[in-house]
Amino acid sequence: MKQIIAIVRDDRVEDTKEALEAIGVRGVTFLYVTGRGEQKGRVSARELGGSLNRNMRMQLASALPAGVLPDSATGVTGSPLNQDTEFALGFLPKRMLILIACDNEINRIVQAIVNVNQTGCHGDGRIFICPMISAIRVRTGEQGDKALS
Repeated sequence: MKQIIAIVRDDRVEDTKEALEAIGVRGVTFLYVTGRGEQKGRVSARELGGSLNRNMRMQLASALPAGVLPDSATGVTGSPLNQDTEFALGFLPKRMLILIACDNEINRIVQAIVNVNQTGCHGDGRIFICPMISAIRVRTGEQGDKALS
């Protein structure tokens, strides 16, 4: 039994959920998180695309010249900035998914997460696989792999 912890882009959650459902994964927890990795909180206007949430728009507005406001549809409205312009936003919004699976399901689950989230750009995410000692279903008291089914 293993625990899979994956950090993925906020805008890939629905696709990830659908991919996991398609391979029969039933139990998964998604959390809102913020963080930074190799990209050090920097994001290009191209990567922002239409995925700016309110928090990111506020951070971006403070980094832009006066009178240039970020827009959720285009990333930046009224700005002469090109798509390669980078912004240092500090911590970026991500989603963390946590799930517990039997050892023989790990590769299939990890591959499904990678297939959906791999764009080739910084910020695609990370996946961590950790050993689990046990699981207990509170309702019935079942333990180990029986608690997962």
